[in-house]
Amino acid sequence: MLPDGISLHRDEETIWPASANVLMIRDADGAVLVDVGCGKEEVYLRLKEFLSSHGLSVNDVHTVVLTHAHPDHMGAMRFLLEEVSPRVFLHPVEIPLAAEPSRLNRTFDMDLPLRYGINPFNLDKPDILEYFSNLCPMSRADATHAIDPDGELELGRFRFRVIVTPGHANGLVSLFEPESGMLFTADAVGDVVAWYSPSSGGLTGFLEGLERLAAVPAAFLVPSHGEVNGSPAREIAKTRERLLRREKKILEELAAGPVPFPELAARVFKNPMIAFFPGPQILRCHLDKLEAEGKVRCRGEEDGRLVEALQT
Repeated sequence: MLPDGISLHRDEETIWPASANVLMIRDADGAVLVDVGCGKEEVYLRLKEFLSSHGLSVNDVHTVVLTHAHPDHMGAMRFLLEEVSPRVFLHPVEIPLAAEPSRLNRTFDMDLPLRYGINPFNLDKPDILEYFSNLCPMSRADATHAIDPDGELELGRFRFRVIVTPGHANGLVSLFEPESGMLFTADAVGDVVAWYSPSSGGLTGFLEGLERLAAVPAAFLVPSHGEVNGSPAREIAKTRERLLRREKKILEELAAGPVPFPELAARVFKNPMIAFFPGPQILRCHLDKLEAEGKVRCRGEEDGRLVEALQT
């Protein structure tokens, strides 16, 4: 299904901390990689084996396009940059995050659970990089080129339209290749629904991004987590349905009366780990949307500790 000149290096796992799939685009100068995978050495070695299976080596990689600055997509840059110095493309808002990954604590809203009194692990200051360290290590990288959010990327003989799909990351980039109809959705659509946070675009940004993806005439979909899929419209709709199903669950939990935010998070996200991260961040995204629609009200302290449904 992939056009000649494009190959996919796919991780067999799709559930976090699975490494992201890597697209390879061959050209006369060597290879372009779209994402590079997780920052574990064994993941990088598998990437090198993949290149070798196509008659290439790391030295042939002259360009890297990073869909966003998250560890499962760019963690392996720490190894790659020890061997080569490729051009590195990133969305402008992701460039400072890649250069200084500690800034992900802000875009991941890591302080949000503590603001609501959710701190089962008695952390003074949650650190997302520490959380990543044993699962899927992050690394830093300096971008050499900024992706035009409203433009195109010419990679090899292909010209990709850039589609920004925030929610999971403000600068999350999907790529559409009109000649073949290939839609590379990164984390916007795949076998799993990516988490989302208020500072990364929220649920509203996520849904708007899905609308932009649905508007392109895609013939098939390539996700960062999962297999190539020949029904892009169905998969995009499925992701939207999963998001709204979570919203329905929140409203059901509020039907009997007001619920404190920590209790609501625990009801919606049964796993204690998820109820700390990214559950509260996801819940806050839904409440922001529902408040804007006049369906719920958060009251109490500044950020609202008691959540109640409103009559419509």
